[in-house]
Amino acid sequence: MTQTGPLQWRTGAGWLVLFGGGRWEENETIHSQAISAITDESPIAFLPAADPDPTVGEAFLSFYADLGAPHGYVVPIHDQRSASDPANYRRLANASLIYIGGGSTQRLIEAVEGTPVIEAIATAFDGGAVIVGAGTSAMLLGKWGIGHSRIYPGWGWVSDALITPQYTDESVAVVRAALQRYPEAISLGIPSEVALALGPEGEVATWTDTDQQVTATFGAKFGR
Repeated sequence: MTQTGPLQWRTGAGWLVLFGGGRWEENETIHSQAISAITDESPIAFLPAADPDPTVGEAFLSFYADLGAPHGYVVPIHDQRSASDPANYRRLANASLIYIGGGSTQRLIEAVEGTPVIEAIATAFDGGAVIVGAGTSAMLLGKWGIGHSRIYPGWGWVSDALITPQYTDESVAVVRAALQRYPEAISLGIPSEVALALGPEGEVATWTDTDQQVTATFGAKFGR
């Protein structure tokens, strides 16, 4: 694991970007930063959160192309069958940036559980790809995530992290209750229009055009 201060995350050659959510066109700085972290001209990949609407992914690719990103494709993973498709594995493993769109985290978890999808994303990350978890999908990069007052299991790429995207003052009570359940956790509350970026050399950065910041709250047993 790579570590800076209290944060530990999966070691790889790429960046992990936890984006709290928001409209693409209102967060150009975050997306431009993610594009600037791309290390080669391989295609980028948009992974929908099990959302079958193809126009969402195409709009994303068009927006990123306007910002100077390499060409890309939508990886059509919506269920276990499509998640096990070798072609989709190759699309993810060979991408220079993978953007995991917001939407239904539960449907995405159910679609990829027990399939090669996470391995494919890890392969891309190990090779230098930028991995962006947007909105509710940012929760997957932690060990746990809080969405709609529910705790979801994550992939554990940010060790012992309890991720709360779209974090507001109203999230505090839910986070405190979750830390009672997981006292070994560090809660990372990420507001909309804010991204927490974790780099391969231990870089920790906040990307945003706002004056908001990530709120870290430690469980009673964190670090013991």
